[in-house]
Order: sequence, then C-alpha cells, then structure tokens
Amino acid sequence: MTATRARLVGRDAERALVRRRVAALGAGTGGALLVTGEAGIGKSRLLAEVADAAATADRPVLAGRAVPGGGAYRPVAEALSAPLRAGPVPDTDRLRPFRPALARVLPGAFPTPSDAGTPGADPAVVLGEGLLALLAALHGDRGAVLVLDDLHWADADTLDLLVYLAGAAAGAGLLLALAARDDEHAPGLAALGGHPDVTVVPLRRLDADAVARLAGRPDETTLAALLRRSEGLPFLVEELVDGGTDTLPASWATLVAHRLAALPTAARTVLDAAAVAPGDPDRLLLASATGEGEETVLAGLRAGVAAGLLTAAGGRLTWRHALTRDAVVAALFPGDREDLAGRLAAALECRDGPGDREVAAQCHADAGDHRRATGLLLDLARRDADRGALGHAEELLARADALGTAPGAVALERVRVLTLRGAAADALAVGDAALDAGVVTGDEHAELCLRLARAAVLGGRYAEAAQRVAGIGRPGDHRALVIAADAAFGAGDVAAASGWARAAVDAAEGAAEGTPEGAATLCEALLVLARCGLADPDVDGIALTSRAAAVAAAHGLTPWRVEALFHLGARRMSAGDASAPDLARARDLAERHGMLARAAQADLLLADAALHVHGPHAALAILRPAIERLARLRLSTLLGTTELFAAASCALIGDRAGADSMLTASRSRPDLPADVAVIGPLVPALTALLAHDLERATALADRAVTPALTHRSAAPIPFYGLWPLLRTLRADRDAEARDGLRGHPVLLALPNRAALVYADAIAAGRDGRTEDADALAAAAAADLADWPWWHRLLRTIVLEAQVRDGWGDPVPALRADLAVHEQGTDAGARALARTCRDLLRAAGAPTRRSGDGVPPDLRRLGVTAREAEVLALVAEHRTNADIATRLHLSTRTVETHVARLLAKTGTTDRAGLRAWALDP
Repeated sequence: MTATRARLVGRDAERALVRRRVAALGAGTGGALLVTGEAGIGKSRLLAEVADAAATADRPVLAGRAVPGGGAYRPVAEALSAPLRAGPVPDTDRLRPFRPALARVLPGAFPTPSDAGTPGADPAVVLGEGLLALLAALHGDRGAVLVLDDLHWADADTLDLLVYLAGAAAGAGLLLALAARDDEHAPGLAALGGHPDVTVVPLRRLDADAVARLAGRPDETTLAALLRRSEGLPFLVEELVDGGTDTLPASWATLVAHRLAALPTAARTVLDAAAVAPGDPDRLLLASATGEGEETVLAGLRAGVAAGLLTAAGGRLTWRHALTRDAVVAALFPGDREDLAGRLAAALECRDGPGDREVAAQCHADAGDHRRATGLLLDLARRDADRGALGHAEELLARADALGTAPGAVALERVRVLTLRGAAADALAVGDAALDAGVVTGDEHAELCLRLARAAVLGGRYAEAAQRVAGIGRPGDHRALVIAADAAFGAGDVAAASGWARAAVDAAEGAAEGTPEGAATLCEALLVLARCGLADPDVDGIALTSRAAAVAAAHGLTPWRVEALFHLGARRMSAGDASAPDLARARDLAERHGMLARAAQADLLLADAALHVHGPHAALAILRPAIERLARLRLSTLLGTTELFAAASCALIGDRAGADSMLTASRSRPDLPADVAVIGPLVPALTALLAHDLERATALADRAVTPALTHRSAAPIPFYGLWPLLRTLRADRDAEARDGLRGHPVLLALPNRAALVYADAIAAGRDGRTEDADALAAAAAADLADWPWWHRLLRTIVLEAQVRDGWGDPVPALRADLAVHEQGTDAGARALARTCRDLLRAAGAPTRRSGDGVPPDLRRLGVTAREAEVLALVAEHRTNADIATRLHLSTRTVETHVARLLAKTGTTDRAGLRAWALDP
C-alpha cells in the first residue's frame, strides 16, 4: 500500500481558491493568501499547488522559507536570490530610490549603502515599495507569485514587510502565498492574519473518506487503524502507510525514537547534531561540531535517509518534515543537548554564514554560556539597527535582556533602536528605567545619557534634552555640545544655540581628524551653527554649510553630505539663486542613497522655487507626484507639509476645490511644524488676493502670520512677505507689521525682503515721499527680477497703491503684466488679468483685450467678455453692488448681466449660477 503524494486530497475548495487567485493575475489583480494549520496538515503541499498553477500560467514564482534563527528578511532574501542570479537588475527610475533599502536585504545584488540607520520612513514601507519596484523591473506587468513557507519562524521585520505588501498586492499584480503554523505563537502573525486584505485559508484534519483516498483505499481494518493512529493528520497518514500500520506505534515521537534506536551510534550522533543545527543538514558543519570525519558524517546522513528521517530529492538533503526534526530534538538527553549546543555554537561562529551567529547565540544560551550569547546578540542587534531591520533588532535585544548578563549594554542599544523607530517616549522610558536600576556606570552611563538627550530632541522635549546634557557631567564633549545646540535651536533660543554650536565646532575640530564619527559630529556642529545664522548676522551660514559638505565628502559620509548640500541649496535659494543647483544635487544624492525623506524635502523647496519663477502649475508638477510618493511611504508629517504647499498652489490657479481638498487632507496629518502650518490659513488669503478682496486677504494673513513670527527659528517661507505688504496697503497698523518683520530671520528669504521693501515703498508713496517710494519700488523690483511669477503677484498690491496714491508709473507695468496673465488659461490667471484691467481703468488707461478673454466653454453659450467678468465675481460671492464698484458699472447694468447669465447657463438663481461657474 502506497500513499498518494502526487495530488492534494480533501482540499478541493482550497485548490479552487488558489487557482482562482492565480488566474486573477492575468487581469493584473493580486492578493494575499495565508495558509494556516498545525504541523503536518499539508500547508506546504497547498503552497506547491499555488506554484504549479502559476508555472502553468507562465507567471514568475519566487519561493523562500523562514527557519529558526534565520535572521532579518531571510525568507524574502531566499525568494529573490534565484531571479537576481540570472543577471543584473535593470536600473529603472522607479527602482533607483529603493536600491539602498534592497541592499540591506540582498547585499550581493546591490551595492552596500554607505548611510547608517536614521529616523525617517518606515523600513517596512520603503522595502515594500522597493520590492514592488524590483518585481516590476524583473517581470514587467506579467504579475508574480511570492511563495513563503514556515512564517511562524519569521522575524518581525519580515512580517512587517508582508503586512505592508498585503495591502499593496492587489493593485501591484502580486500574489502572496504564505503559510504558517497556527499552533505557534509568533506575535507578528496576528497582524498578518488579521489584515483586511489577507485571505486566511485554515486547513483542518482529514475526514475518513479523505484518509481513505490518501491511503489508496485500504481495507476497513487497515483504514480503522490509520484513522486511530493518524487522527486525520495527512503527514502521519503517509508515514503510517509507508511503514505499515500493523507495526508502528501510535505516537509520532515514539515512532521517531524507534527509528533512531535502530541507527548506529555514529549515525545517531550526526542526526542529533543535524536536528540542533540550523537549516538543512550540512556535512562540513556537522563534522566540525561532532568531531567525526566527513565520511562518517555522510554515512550517518545516508542512514537517516534510509530510516525515513531525512529525504534527498532535487539535489537537496532535508528533513522529512519539521515534525521529524522536532521529535529528534525532543529525544535528546538534556546534558547531551547542552554539550552538543556548545560544540555547535563554536562551529557556527567559525563558519559565520548567514544566520549562523544568531543560532550560535541560542546554542551558547542552551549550553549555559549566557555572557557569550549576550555579546553575539548585541552585535547582531547593532548590525540590524544599522541596516534598518529595527524589528529584528528589538527581538534580539529582548532575548539578550532575558539572559540578564549585560542589562546596561542592552538598555543602551534599546534606546538607540527605539529612537531610530521615532519612538522617543519609549526610548526615554527604557533609558530612565536603566538609570533608576543603577545598571549603567562610567562611560556606559555617559553614553546612555547622550542617547536619551538625543531622543528628547527627537521628541521635541527640548528643555528635557538640555537638562539631560547638563547631567552628563562632560561639558567639553563635542557630541553633548551638539545636542545642547540642537535643543536650544528647537526651542527657539537661537542665541543660546549659536553659543553651544560654536563650542561644538571648536570641540569637534580635533575629533574630526581621527575617526569618521568625529567627522560626522563636526558636520553636525557646522550645520547646527549654520542654522543659527537665520537670526545671528555674525554667522556665515553659506560658508559653514559649504565646509560641512567638504568634510562629509572627504570622509565618505554620504548622509551628512546630503544634509550639507540640502541646507546649502536652501540658503542660496533664499539668497536669490532660484536655479538651486546644490538643492538639485542634494535631491539626486539623497534619492540614490535611499534618504527618501530628505529627497521629499528637497522636492518641497524645488517646488517653492518653481512657484516663484514659473508659477503654480510648475510647482504642482513637482508637488503632485511627491504627494503620491509620500502617501505610499507613509511619511505623514512631510505629506501634510507638501499638501499645504499644494493647497497654496491650487488656490493661486483658482482651483478652490483642489485647495480645500488639500487643506482638509493636510489637517489630518500629525505633527505639522507650527512655522509651516501657517500656510493653512494663508490659503484662503491667497484666494482672496486673487479676487482682489484685499480687506479679507489682509485679515486672514494677519491671523496666520502674527503668531508664527514669535518663533525665531521659523522656516523663511516666502508667504510671510505678503503680510506687511497687505497691511501697509490697507493702512491698518501697517508700521507695526513692517517693524514686526524687520530683523526677523524670515527675511533671509529674498522674496520676503523684497516684499518688505515694497511695503516701505507703499508707505512712502502714501505719505507723499514719491522719490523715496520710486527708489524703494525699483530696488524691490530688481531683487525680484529672477522670481517673475511671484513678482507679478506681489506687484498687483503695489500697483493698486500707485494708482490710488498717485506715485510711480503704474500703467506700463500693468500692461506688461496683463499681457502675461492673458496667456494663462486657469481661473487664477483670468482673475489677475481682470485686476490689471480694473487698475488700468482706474488709472485712466483702459486697454483692449488680447482676444475676448472668454473661455471656450462660455463662448459656446454666447457669453460676452463683460458677462464672463461678472460671472467670475458672482462665483466669488460678490454682491451686485460690489461687482458694480469693481467693474466701474452701474448696479442696474450688473443686474442685467446677471439675468442674461442665468438665461444662457440654464440656472435659476445666484447659488445655481455660482455652482455652474465652479463646475460648468
């Protein structure tokens, strides 16, 4: 009697499900399946069915499995190794930003990244996006199947990655076929199994009919014995059938012990060692661990195959089943197991292959050498933290902590890992517990205090960070000085920050000569001091950032070089260099080295430059794809900031719905910087400015900017300059507004400085000092020569003042700006053109339109140019009297235009007309 191994038995519904999912890949629809059940239930057999169906459909199949102590991302790395061996990875635009993340999983296929772990995007998200980009580069739109088995042994980072992929798989043409025991308590599996996009496929034991079919329809007596002894477990059914039901004991553990007892002593020794060792049996490792010669080891392995404990197929020697291995380990005498574990630990450290050191640590612990085990676990946790495998690092540290031999060292690393995760509060709690317990002393104590101070800065607890630095008792330590400077700057105390930063630079000078760590500290100190230049005129920020970039380049410190180039580009852009070459270099370097958060911040500044030079459409061309990337990467704070900039750009093209949508989205994001959140209430101010409702624009700008200026380290975004310009035009506490901005660090941005000069020109013109006004206006115009779109926007306010107060020569500028605005097709350009025409009429110099200025959709309805102007003002909720004043018409004439518009558009009232105008 022989068991039927070639097909699944009793799994018709499950087979149909997996085949439907594979077939759906043809339409580009992926998904995730998680097969669960006890050991021996047939999970691997069902995964093989998935792979067979995919191969038949010509879909690429990537397969891997987790093993105990396999290390971070082990099953994923195994799955990807085969296709990557086939040739070089295509260098696509989509894949390029994720190559550094993939290098941490597949160092042989990608260059090892030069940057250490830093707080930023969630590593699981970045790696997940990288994996999807890699599969797209390798297989195009064919779809792929990722088959991963034994995930009850997977590390936390692998499970985090799979949770992310489960949510992305459907739209990415990826089918995840996963399996794990449900009798193992792996914490990360609960999140995977509970994911809304994961279909859990639980496998139950076979009923009598299925057992009969699997056994080849035996007689009733034999079937009864099979049912009693296997209890419907497919693996045991097969083993009982192959061995003969009349001679085998009922217990699988007893069966394995029976087979082991029949082996020669040398073979038993080899199999015992193979059961404790990681992965498939390795003759060289087993020879080293047992002290037996290679021939003896090979003879022992052959004996294991003959006894049905091992199997040799497809050029691979493996255990017959995980249950077999578990039973061999359970049969070991405790003292023998400890002795064997110690010898295996030494052999594994000597071999030092992937995952060996982690298993060696467990073997040392099993052998009673907890100190050596802790040392290995700490080293492995540091390595994983460096490469972004933070979940596995935490698992390793938890194991080290449980051994209890080095609580201070473990606490140090846990604080670092939690800080890298962005969990500042948790890091502080862990560190304080270690300090309270008195388990850290000497250098270890000082290092822990430094790391806690850094965590406090990360969490925005600046006063606490300063207190922790003071408590270290090392006033000349360059790292402590840098943290003190960073904390003071974050708190807005730029004077104190400048003093600390100068001391940090001086202290770091000598350290930079000796080690990369010293050079990194010098770079950080230089950049903190450069930021202080926002409010300290004695600090040359450009010179300091240039030096930091040079130091970083000389020592191969890519992350610090990116930081330096980013800040250098930002400073030069604020100073008037709208081309921003350093910023573009920083963005390119950041993307190539996986610093995706910094690349996104560079996009923000490049979009800002595009807005001021070319206009809001150019800015949105950068911001919209950036928003899409940030949403995928779950960088919520940066996403909210980018959405705010996009809202402002939408407002400036007259897209109110788009601006409102972006504003609503940004308000749902956590931790928006206060000095950037000011853009939120400025968005409706920009809408009012386009409508030339200057009173409302002034009130909104006043409400937004005034509280933000109390923060001396506020980001110098150019929107701040609008505030004093509007206030001066309205002559409402205008001197207070101009004086409030004068001397503030936001004036480092040239557009803000030029706007303040324009505000002074308006005040001078109103006071009758026309020569001063003309000179000031000319100076501001010269400053804004390289920022043409923003200049035209600001100049609508200045030209209004010139027409109203009778100074300067506004007509040529109005005609020049009108010619540019009439070339635009969006509502914002039409509104600015309308303002120019209104001001030309007020100046006594009406101008003919370039064309009729009526959009095609209105022209088809017979709407005239004047009616189009009235319609735009009705859409802005203006009354007939307001429109009459604005267009220099009588109220009765406006009423006539509104009546004609109602008839031509088929609407019945002003509310319907407004709705039609916003969505014709």
